[in-house]
Amino acid sequence: MTIEKSGKRKITGIFYRLQYTPDQDPIRQAITKEFFRVVVENPDVYELFLSPVTVAELDKAKTKEKQKANAAFLETFHYTELSKNSEAENLARIYSIDGVLSQAHLDDLRHVAYAVVARCDYVVSWNMRHLANDRTEMRVNRVNANENYAKITIVNPEHFTKGDSYGKR
Repeated sequence: MTIEKSGKRKITGIFYRLQYTPDQDPIRQAITKEFFRVVVENPDVYELFLSPVTVAELDKAKTKEKQKANAAFLETFHYTELSKNSEAENLARIYSIDGVLSQAHLDDLRHVAYAVVARCDYVVSWNMRHLANDRTEMRVNRVNANENYAKITIVNPEHFTKGDSYGKR
């Protein structure tokens, strides 16, 4: 599966983790809202993609209320839903075999693999322990080079906000 380069910065994210309820971290909540504002208000610059892993995670919400909230959330911006494909699934297995992350984090690797196969520029996640960090990005890009894929940048939403969202509601 190949997606043509459009000149826009292509972003895929682990969006089920990017939603926060009022009782959760208010700083991350503000940064997340600002991330979506920046991306949605700049459609000539950014293009959003959802991996099949993200879609499945959104569908698995614990309550009907959360499922409805997820559906309403997705209606607030334009995105392209990536199709499940063997190329991305195979790349995720290669990441795991190569020790990018352990088998326990295969879904994180699948997110990255779908983004890489779709030629996205960024993966956006708040999971800095396992995913959005220099070590993981370096390991992913080493495998990408060996497998003839482009580099990808793995960041948290703050990367796009320039720190402008702290304390805003």
